[in-house]
Amino acid sequence: MDLKYFTGDMEIDGEIMVEKLREAHLQTGTDRKKHYKNYWGKYPTSDMISATWGYTKRGKMSENKCRVESDLYGYYQTQVMTNNEYLGDVFYEYSLLHLPKYFFWTQVQINKNWAIQPHKDASNQGQSYIVGLGDYHGGDLVVNVNGKNKSVNIKNKIYGFNGSKYTHWVTPFVGERWSLVFFTHHNKKEYNHLRRKKLDI
Repeated sequence: MDLKYFTGDMEIDGEIMVEKLREAHLQTGTDRKKHYKNYWGKYPTSDMISATWGYTKRGKMSENKCRVESDLYGYYQTQVMTNNEYLGDVFYEYSLLHLPKYFFWTQVQINKNWAIQPHKDASNQGQSYIVGLGDYHGGDLVVNVNGKNKSVNIKNKIYGFNGSKYTHWVTPFVGERWSLVFFTHHNKKEYNHLRRKKLDI
């Protein structure tokens, strides 16, 4: 495999990924800002990001602005995907090096300094894989499994869990904390069907 971005070393690749994310044009959606405000009682600061690279069914952004159509029938590119299409190659190479070999993903949740409240990822399918990146302390992932909290250090470590099934959140942290969550809303068969349908049309 010819490497364009990464080395295969988890810690070095984490540093490279953080630099790539810092260079990207990332913004938090209005809904995520509202969820944060409703839970924490204040809006996120300018140094906090929670953005999705991938697909959405919501084509309309405002009365005068629409999202770009994607390669899937009935879906559009998130604004983060449109503004940073090159990240697809970055995420793909990283996933080939560090995620389980046959894991299928179509979306990546990008979080920076985001105090994630307890929640489930209702529309995700099956396993998600998360990794923590950056210079920070604390910030463990906590997953509630059958009433018991499991705390996991994900800094430069890949961890898989079913975010649609189990409530999860992040412990307090200091420093600059990034996390990436690789996931999908479709299984591979559904994804290929939506691509073929779009091509047929």
